[in-house]
Amino acid sequence: MAITLKQLCQYAKENYGMEIISAKNNMNHVVDWVHMLEDPETATFLHGHELIFTTGIGQRNTTWFLAFVKELIEHRAAGLVLNIGPYIQAVPDDLKAFCDENQFPLFTIPWKTRIVDITNDFCHRIMDAEKNEISVAEAFRDIVFFPEKTVEHKPVLEHNAFDTEAEYCLFTIMMKDQGGDRFLTHEKQVRNALTKILMKYSEHFSIFRQDKLLVAVLQSYSHHIVENAILDLEAHMKLIEPNLTLHIGISETEYGIRSLALLYKRAIAVMKMADRQQMLYVAYDAIGVNKLLIEIDDSTVLKRFYEQTLGLLEDYDSKNQTDYFTILRYYLMYNNSVEKVSKELFVHRNTINYKIKKIKEILQCDLDYNDGVNLLLAYKIKDQIG
Repeated sequence: MAITLKQLCQYAKENYGMEIISAKNNMNHVVDWVHMLEDPETATFLHGHELIFTTGIGQRNTTWFLAFVKELIEHRAAGLVLNIGPYIQAVPDDLKAFCDENQFPLFTIPWKTRIVDITNDFCHRIMDAEKNEISVAEAFRDIVFFPEKTVEHKPVLEHNAFDTEAEYCLFTIMMKDQGGDRFLTHEKQVRNALTKILMKYSEHFSIFRQDKLLVAVLQSYSHHIVENAILDLEAHMKLIEPNLTLHIGISETEYGIRSLALLYKRAIAVMKMADRQQMLYVAYDAIGVNKLLIEIDDSTVLKRFYEQTLGLLEDYDSKNQTDYFTILRYYLMYNNSVEKVSKELFVHRNTINYKIKKIKEILQCDLDYNDGVNLLLAYKIKDQIG
């Protein structure tokens, strides 16, 4: 799994005398690497998610600290470690307060600690965590797409503390950028943000890429937590990438990793619904009769049903620039109430009555109960297959 500050620094106090000074409750930052920096200008070279060490060498006082930390926050560093000694004799109160206010983790290590030792240790831990993350992600990906390989991947997952018979759910993330295709940039940003959010609840998850989607596999996460995590992810991404839009499909929950292939299929289906309906997410558990449509593997059956019902009306609208497709949908939604449709669309009742009459002629039906059921099902098919 990706490693967080909390995990990375778990034994740093007893091994290196490392102390957390500020933002003690914000230790879920993902750490990609560690760096030594000694002045604010060098922060512009950061990629993000680095833990920074500094001795203060070359600086005459501590007035540079605030500017330094502001740059680190702007460039999304994971935290800052001050080497207390001849150059930094104490942590300034205003620096502590600023880091607390901005929830930016600030640490100290004593001068006797050799920075080369702690940074070398941290780098090895980061690399080991990355290897484990890759092996777990590859195992889950294989299980999703090649269920027959499930047994051979169980040891990898169990070695990484996954319970292969526990409850699992899965969600898929589509990313759309109005400014162009920057998938690789967005992938890292979304992955790191999602990792930090999910770490608040549990370490039992894995995120991997499939084509131009991200797939998150979660063990023993309630749907309430999943939905909250998705809302947090959207809020975070709006701050750093306002042109990015997310569309997410959430599967139901099933027991055991053998269910992952089916969960993936369902998550993909509802993610496409979220995309077509311009929604942040759609959950499989909340789609009602659409569940039945998703389980039909032969999409030609659905397309043929649609073409023989609503397809006729859609073709008529296209050829005659009419709006009968929309009128009928509202008419069925409001249980054939002309008055409600009229109020909803701000159209005179006589006009609605005229259009309903034309719709009956085009579809050659009376719009009775059975007709309504078929047509509502056709609208559901349209929402699903586009």
